[in-house]
Parts: sequence; structure tokens; C-alpha cells
Amino acid sequence: MGYIAMCALSRAKNELAADDESSMVVMPMRRALGLMVFVLAVAGCAAQGPYRRGEQAIEQFVADPALCPELKAPSSFRIPVAYLEIDEQGAFQDRSQVERALALVGEGRKPKYVVVFVHGWFHNAGADDPNVQRFKCALNNLQSIDDNAGEEVVGIYVGWRGESWSIPVVRYATFWDRKNTSDEVGRGSLVEFLMRLEGAVKPTPDTPNKLMVVGHSFGASVVFNSIGQILLARFILDAERLASATPTPRHAQSKPGLVSGYGDLVVLVNPAIEATRIVPFFAALNEYTRTRVALLSPAQPPRLVILSSKGDWATRGTFSVARVFSTLLESYQDSRMATPYGQDIDIRERHLDWQTMGNARALQTHQPLRRRAPAPWDGKCPPARAEWLTQAIDERKAEQRRQGETETGAGWSAVFDGTGITLTHRGVTTPSNPLWILAVDTDLIPGHSSITNPVLICLFNELMGDPKVINPEGRKQEERLRRGK
Repeated sequence: MGYIAMCALSRAKNELAADDESSMVVMPMRRALGLMVFVLAVAGCAAQGPYRRGEQAIEQFVADPALCPELKAPSSFRIPVAYLEIDEQGAFQDRSQVERALALVGEGRKPKYVVVFVHGWFHNAGADDPNVQRFKCALNNLQSIDDNAGEEVVGIYVGWRGESWSIPVVRYATFWDRKNTSDEVGRGSLVEFLMRLEGAVKPTPDTPNKLMVVGHSFGASVVFNSIGQILLARFILDAERLASATPTPRHAQSKPGLVSGYGDLVVLVNPAIEATRIVPFFAALNEYTRTRVALLSPAQPPRLVILSSKGDWATRGTFSVARVFSTLLESYQDSRMATPYGQDIDIRERHLDWQTMGNARALQTHQPLRRRAPAPWDGKCPPARAEWLTQAIDERKAEQRRQGETETGAGWSAVFDGTGITLTHRGVTTPSNPLWILAVDTDLIPGHSSITNPVLICLFNELMGDPKVINPEGRKQEERLRRGK
């Protein structure tokens, strides 16, 4: 309550100080207005936290139908979750949370499957927050997959002040305020934690441990501001190493014959981030593969996946309108980008600066993600197919061979059994590019905040792949490239 009062006073003090002493009639009105502002501020100013103090920063839970409606009975798994909270200036709210989380991922002898989730607009790390509850269900789904039986799933929930004003309707006016805050949160101490976490989970590139990071909405902005430049640098270092005939620098997660990112997979869902910020990623990878289309292994998994719902009014409407007015004085230039298969892309910087990175059609690498009519969801993810991508590429090459076309594998399509999710490559980038950008049909992600569909975590599990299968394929690719240099 102390913070709320301070927040309210800071909003109301200018109103109270502005009373005009020259008017005895106006003074009571202004004071009344100031009092009204004060009351509204107290009622609407969202709390700062932290929500998880001391031992509450680590939680063990058992999912049940009350928590996860898709379940028919209580789960047999007890899953650990660590909570890390960041303040609005990007600092840890409680540094002991960092040490507790790192200690958690280092416990036990089983290989770890660590999932980091960073929430977005309107959310926090409170026990009753819907994102906290659904994150637990996603973790239970992952642990329930037969293929993951020998691994221990561990969750890390990153909380920040996703809501500053809680009054209905008025809270939607905080879009730009929270966007700016997400930038600060991402550029701060979270970078330290994520780098230390990667070092703990993946001390060597060939470790069997897995690490996935998922950011939603402004949480995607937090993630991108934290590790975006790390991702870009690693993409370039690895692509240069694959393309060069002489030894080139490596990074901590470099793997033979593969392009690595942060951990194993980073997913941004409905990111409220300008599309211009993903262009350097797209352009760099495009340039390396344009000049050598066979540079990447057919087993190369995605390292950065960007998903944007077709029903997301916040990033498709509000964001674009606001960007039009906030960029009036900026200068832009247009250009054309040649792609590996001769399909030039128009890079219209002004248009891209008005769009979010998931909604820029010119940069989308796949057709919109959709779901065929599947069997009723039974609450359990099907086992992942470790070689699904290489099989899809091979099938596409066979089709191209029958049609007398060049066998590139670009334009492949895959359907994931159990979930009915359909993926189709657009054929603009090489078929196994580590950067994926997709629109998503509303049956999978209905809108901006509707990310509770349980089949999504099944898809992420498929996309991440299994290092035990992927890494040997990378070594084969390295040998093929060496013979060709």
C-alpha cells in the first residue's frame, strides 16, 4: 500500500500545487479535482512487487484439472518453478532470486529441460496471475511427453510491472508507457541472469540439457532487448564460420556445422517490436545463403521464431497507428533484397517501421500457421519427431524432382500428428533457415493476450529438436562443406 500511495501522490501533487490563490471560487474546485485524481490514482495504480520474497521464489507444483482444464485428473509430476522479478529500471528486485534460480537448474542428475517465460502487458508474478497459472500447465505438458521422461522440466518465470494502471478501459492507454518500460527491463540486469543461466544449463555446446525462452507481447520486447544482439552476433559468427575456407572466431555455443542462437530456441509471441529491428537478422542470413544456398544443414533447427496472431488488434492496429505519428520526422530509404531463389523483396523502411516484426508480410518466412481439424485434445503433447524437418525437405525435393524443377527443398510442408498444426515454408528463404517469422491463424492464437492454447507448447517442443539428433547432423554438414571448399 505504501508504494501505491507514493504513486498516487506523485500523480496528484501537481494538481494540488496548481491551486490559484487569487480565486476563492476556483480553489475549492481545484482541490476537489486534485482529491479526485488522488483517489483514482490510489485505486488504479498497480503494485510494484516483488511478489515472491525469500523461499517463495521457488515453488513446486502438481497440475490438476482446477489449474489446467485440459487435464482429466491430477498430474503425476511435481515440477519446480523459479521466479525472477525485475523493476522498472531493469534492476533485480531481489538478487537472491537469481541465485535460487541458478541453484535450482543445477540440482539433480537428470538432464534439464529449462523453459524461461517472460510475460507481457497487464501481467505480473503474482500467484493468481493467469500467465503464471498457464505457464505451469505448459510445463506439465512438456514433462508429460514420453520423450521427455528422462529429463527434468524446470520453469523460470520472469516478472516485471506489466500493468501500471488497473482501471478498466483506462489501462489500455498504458500501451506506450509499458512498451518503453519493457525496453528498460530488457536492457538491464536480465542480460546478466540470462547469460549466467545459459552457462549453467549449457556449459558445453554438446550438453544434453535444453533451454527455451518464450516472450509474449511486451515480454517479447524484454527478451529481444536482452539477447537480440547476442543472437545476431552468433548468427553471423556461425554463418561466417560455415562459409569461410579458413578458421574464424567461435562463440560459447558454437556447434559444428550449425548456426546457434541463445540456448536452443527463442520464441517471441505477438511481439510489440518494430519490424525494422529484425531486418538486420533477415538480411545477414539472406546474404550468406544467397551466395551459397547449401550452406545450412537440412537438420538446422530454428533458433529464433516470431509468431503474430491475425487477431492481434494491439500489434496490427494500435501499434501501427501510433507509429505513424511518432515517426513523422524520421527519414527512410527503400531498397530491394535479392533472395536465394531469385524472389526479390521490397524493403520499404517506413512501412516496416510502422509494422511489428511478426506482421511484416515481406519478411515472413512461412505461410500462416494453422491447425487442421484434429482429434479432440487429450491434454498431452505427442512425442516429437526428431527428424521431421529433414523428412519434409526430402519429400519436397522428391516432389520437385518429379516436376522437373530444381531440387532446393524450399516450399516444404509438414503436419504434426496429434495437434494437427500445419507448417508450410514460403520458399523465399533457404528451407532450414534459423530465423522463422510467421503469422498465426486465430484458431491457435485468437488475439493479443490469448496464448493459452495448450498445443502451442507442443509445437515449441517440436521446433526445438533434440540435440542428440541435431548435433551429429551438424557434424555431417561440416564435413560436406569442408569437401566443397
